[in-house]
Amino acid sequence: MGSDGYQVKAGMTGQARQLDDAGTDMDAVSAAVRSRTTYSYGEAGGGDAASALNAFVKAWEAEARTLASALHELGGKVELAQRTYHGTDGLVRKHADSVPAGGASGLTGTSARGVRSSALSGY
Repeated sequence: MGSDGYQVKAGMTGQARQLDDAGTDMDAVSAAVRSRTTYSYGEAGGGDAASALNAFVKAWEAEARTLASALHELGGKVELAQRTYHGTDGLVRKHADSVPAGGASGLTGTSARGVRSSALSGY
């Protein structure tokens, strides 16, 4: 942690896990709401109130399922992106490591200071 109290976290694995965990939490909310999707006349205080409450609870349970599904899907996509970037970074590193460096590179047209001369210097 820096002296200013902030901490930088690199990578996407943690974020993917957090999204998936949030989806699991919403699964639990959906299950808890699902268990109370039918209120009786007496519990709600009247027929109209019971109908309205039952419709509200059913809609809320459907919304919780939709949110859970979206969070799980987004977590999976973030994890897939992380794996893709990790693989691509490895390829870039491999190709970069294969580029010769130093005095024995065989480059022509370099000046005495080691700086490559301009391709336009012959014009």
